[in-house]
Amino acid sequence: MEGTEIYYFIRLIFFIFILCSVTISVMMIGPPGCKKLINGFTVGLFSFVAILVSVINGTIGGYLADGIYPGGDSLIFYLFIILFILCVLNIILYVNMERQRNSV
Repeated sequence: MEGTEIYYFIRLIFFIFILCSVTISVMMIGPPGCKKLINGFTVGLFSFVAILVSVINGTIGGYLADGIYPGGDSLIFYLFIILFILCVLNIILYVNMERQRNSV
C-alpha cells in the first residue's frame, strides 16, 4: 500500500484548489468590501492555473493507477469535475458582478 500514498497528496492538492475556489466565490457573493479584492485577472489566472494543475495531477493519477492497481482512483476524477465546475462558476459570477457594477 506504500505506492498509494501519492493519491493522498494528489487529493490534497485538489482539496486546496477547491477550498480556494470556494473562498473566491464567497468573496464575490459576499459584502461589497470583499468584492473590491477580486478582479478579472485574479479570477482568470486562478481558474487557468487550477485547471492546468488539476489536469496534470489527473494524468499522473491515471498513470499511477495503471502501475499500482487496476481501476484507478475515482475520487480524483470527481474532485476534478467539482473543481472545474467551481472555476467556471467563478468566471460567471465575476462577469455578472462586473455587469452589475457597470450598470449602477
